[in-house]
Amino acid sequence: MSDWTHEKLTARVFEILRDELLEVGEEFTPRSDLVGAGLDSLAVTQLMLAIEESTGVWVDESLLTPENLETAETLAACVHEQLQ
Repeated sequence: MSDWTHEKLTARVFEILRDELLEVGEEFTPRSDLVGAGLDSLAVTQLMLAIEESTGVWVDESLLTPENLETAETLAACVHEQLQ
């Protein structure tokens, strides 16, 4: 069992996106549209590596669907399911 709660994981994914990968303003939230904020394939790869470093869990590429990559919250939910 992991120490990563859904809320803690959402906060970490949001932090990576906001501070390391995307150039976003104060309006960017965990519910913001990631593609609209500039998420591209390179950023997805970097994000997956950062999540793996943080959680120790490798995210299967088949789970990187448009629905799961919609927001930081939806991506965190996808990763959280893998932690269970």
